[in-house]
Amino acid sequence: MYDARVTKWRVTPRTIIEEARLATGISQSELAERAGTSQPTISAYERGKKTPNLAVTERLLQAAGWNLALQPRVTFTGHPTPPGHRFPFYVPDRLWRIEVSACFRTIHFVDLLDEDCHQIWWDLSNRADRKRVYENVLTYSSEESFVLYVDGALLIDLWDDLDLAEPIREAWAPLIDANRAAPAKTDAHFRHEATRRETVDVVGYVDGR
Repeated sequence: MYDARVTKWRVTPRTIIEEARLATGISQSELAERAGTSQPTISAYERGKKTPNLAVTERLLQAAGWNLALQPRVTFTGHPTPPGHRFPFYVPDRLWRIEVSACFRTIHFVDLLDEDCHQIWWDLSNRADRKRVYENVLTYSSEESFVLYVDGALLIDLWDDLDLAEPIREAWAPLIDANRAAPAKTDAHFRHEATRRETVDVVGYVDGR
């Protein structure tokens, strides 16, 4: 289970090499063996004492089971507090995807939409629970909560059922509609692009080790 209360935020963010290694669940020694280097070298890269070039970074990530890929930067725009609500809300300029396992975690999340509800654990694999969490995030949460809990495809799937204030629904609607109307790639596209690597937007989760 993922407990948002105990996530350990670090003053110095993890390097991409450390993130990949921890997500795969291997030690520095194991990564060094896979990549043909030494554990002290891996440690130096992860602590920022040495800076690998791009080719070395790609090799280390591939040894950990990951590819280095471009990911669009999501920008949020703040909107005024809707009538009858307590906080402003935020709308991104694009949607994103998160890992499948993160989409369906059980999380500790206080339900601000119904203060009489004493439920604090929410099962995101349960559609009703996921609906309540998404409503809460879109209505009250900060930008950080969006990328922790909300998956773009699952948001579109829930959209028509979400209970949202009209200003929030109106502000989000163009983004939702644009993604619903986006043309799908045809079989011919994939045949012609068979030799090109495609990237997928993923938000990764590792534990607090």
